[in-house]
Amino acid sequence: MCEIVYNCKSEEAALTEALRIYSLMRNDIISCDLVPGAAVSEAELCTRYKVSRTPVREACRRLQEEGLLQIVPFRGYFISPLTTEEYRSLNEMQLVLDPAAAAMAAERASDEQIANIERWANYIYYAGEKKSYETFLEWNRNFHIEIAQASGNEIMVEMTVNLQTRLIRYFYLVISMASYGKELVEEHQAMMRAIRARKPADARDRATEHVIRTMERTSLIRIPQGGFRGDPRPTTSIRVRAERRSID
Repeated sequence: MCEIVYNCKSEEAALTEALRIYSLMRNDIISCDLVPGAAVSEAELCTRYKVSRTPVREACRRLQEEGLLQIVPFRGYFISPLTTEEYRSLNEMQLVLDPAAAAMAAERASDEQIANIERWANYIYYAGEKKSYETFLEWNRNFHIEIAQASGNEIMVEMTVNLQTRLIRYFYLVISMASYGKELVEEHQAMMRAIRARKPADARDRATEHVIRTMERTSLIRIPQGGFRGDPRPTTSIRVRAERRSID
C-alpha cells in the first residue's frame, strides 16, 4: 500500500512539473522570448528551465498540439514561425468564432458569467507603455475566452483558447502602434452591453465589428516572405528587448 501511494504521488508530481514547464514555455513563446523559427533541443530546454527531459517532452507535446511548436523528425523542435498565411487564417477563424460565441453568450450566459466577462472588458493600454500593453493582451485574451465559455459550447471554448493564444504573438508585432486602448475598450463594452441585454443579434453584430476593426488596426503588421524567423519585436524604447541566453 505504501508503495502504491508513493507511486501515485510521484506521478502527480511529474504531471505538476510538466504543467509548470508547459506554462513557462508557452509564455516564452507567446512573448517571443523563445523566438519564432528558432531550433531548440531538449538539452537546451532542460538547461533553460532546470528540469529533466521528461517534463520537457510532455510540455513540447502539448505545445505542438496548440500550434506553437513544430517537431521535425530527425531534426528536433522548432518554435513555430509567424507567417502571413497563418495570420490570415487566424483572422478568418476569429471572424467566424467570436460573433457566434457572443450571440450564444447573450442567450445562455448566467449572471455570474456575465460578471466575469465584464471584469475583463475595461482595461485600457497606452502607447509607449510596454507593461500596460502586455497586460492588455492577457485581459483581451481572457475577455474573449470568457465569452466563449458563456456560450456553453465546449468545442468553441477549446477553439477560442487556441485561437487567442496564437494571435497574441502577432499582436506583439504592433506593440509600437499608437494607442487604440480607448477604442478597444469601447468595442468590448458594446459587446458586453448586448450580451447583458440578452440581445443575440446585437451581440453578434458588435463582435463582428470588433473583429473587423481589429483586423484594420493590425493591418500595419508586415510579415516577410517565408515568415518571421527571429525576434520580431521592436527594438525601440517602447519595447525593451529581454536579455536571455542564446538558444541557437
